[in-house]
Amino acid sequence: MGVPGAPEPRPADEGAESLKLIGTTVLVMAIVALAVTLAVQLIPENGRGDTSARAAGQTTGMQPLAAAAKLVTHAVSYELFGDSGVRNVTYVAQGAAIAQVLDASTPWSKSFQRTGFEGGSEFYSVSAQNAGGGTLRCRIVVDGTVVSEKSVAGDRAMVTCVR
Repeated sequence: MGVPGAPEPRPADEGAESLKLIGTTVLVMAIVALAVTLAVQLIPENGRGDTSARAAGQTTGMQPLAAAAKLVTHAVSYELFGDSGVRNVTYVAQGAAIAQVLDASTPWSKSFQRTGFEGGSEFYSVSAQNAGGGTLRCRIVVDGTVVSEKSVAGDRAMVTCVR
């Protein structure tokens, strides 16, 4: 029901559909361009997998992912030494889980295996509160080597070892 001779009104969402189509086309073209660029960079020049640099034993700047992702297992031990026992022992356990022991006598220790990437820096932490007076000492040992050690004195003093 319009004015005779006037053009038919277009639905309001017809323009939005046109914009969606253009946006989708541009996105697909960008993905194709990225794929072609990556293929050109990754495919060897002679098509057999041994470019002249690789055949000569030289690296091309891209290391195989398997070599970069080599896993190693470490033996970890948390140790607490003190005169009066400990409270609220909190430590990073196997798989990076946080664990807690409310009360323990000293000496106290917790040993476990931790797997991580070769050359990576694993996070280790143990903290505790002195249950009474005297000295409280913590120590972290990884693969037989002391990597952190600290000591405090006093009633309810907190000690934390971190690596």
